[in-house]
Amino acid sequence: MKILIGNQKNNDDQLSNAIVNAKDGDVIELLPGSYFTKDNPLICTITNNISIVGKTYDNEAVKLYASFTVVQGTIVIFKNLLLSYTANDENTLSAYDGSKIYGDNVTIDRNTSDSWDTIYGQNSYFSFKESQIGTGNKTKAIGLSLDHSKLFAQNTTFAYLFAKNSTVYLKNSVIFNKLELRRKTNLFFRDLQIDTTLVNAKNDLAVKSNSSFQGQDLRFYRQSPNVRILKSNFQVEKFNPQLNKIHFKYDKTSKVLADKQTPKNEFS
Repeated sequence: MKILIGNQKNNDDQLSNAIVNAKDGDVIELLPGSYFTKDNPLICTITNNISIVGKTYDNEAVKLYASFTVVQGTIVIFKNLLLSYTANDENTLSAYDGSKIYGDNVTIDRNTSDSWDTIYGQNSYFSFKESQIGTGNKTKAIGLSLDHSKLFAQNTTFAYLFAKNSTVYLKNSVIFNKLELRRKTNLFFRDLQIDTTLVNAKNDLAVKSNSSFQGQDLRFYRQSPNVRILKSNFQVEKFNPQLNKIHFKYDKTSKVLADKQTPKNEFS
């Protein structure tokens, strides 16, 4: 069933009731405007398969101030909207226990004084396209943290992507601030950009703990980026800047190939 929100005075009450009382397959459509407030955002657990869709292609025209927890295999689709949480001690979006999150043309952000992850996933699946995952003005907070989860993203930007025991597929995407893989995480990419120019990061890219990083067309924004590989596999073709500008550090147990050759190791 389609439920249209935004054409009455009690839009916030209508929206919270629509989410709480939703049935599987409901599509909640939001007219342009703001829902809830920065001072009083919605905190809600979603337990049914629903879609929350902005009735516009301008995702900044529909602003939803909320924190959502998705549980128990639930499927939730977000489209054409900005989702932001503006209080402390909650993720903007968290997913658990086989739940699936799909984002299309969405911005998901977190503008708070603490450093909680914007999105956290445990045993869950995420798919984003044409989207932005931010951390407000914070450069050390994590935009998306994955634990035993899967991610597919296309034409999407992330502020600090962290993954452990997970599988990640990226295409035409950008990572700001930091990319870190741990504990048997496998990342596959095509056309990936890593921009750490706004932070004083020790490593632009860290691949650790029996993880794997494979793909083509890797661009670093820093002129002399640092790549740290520990007990992991690294196999990449096509770099920018050129290989002689990239500082590789890896241990003896790691398998490292850059443009099908073993790069100079600066590990001491």
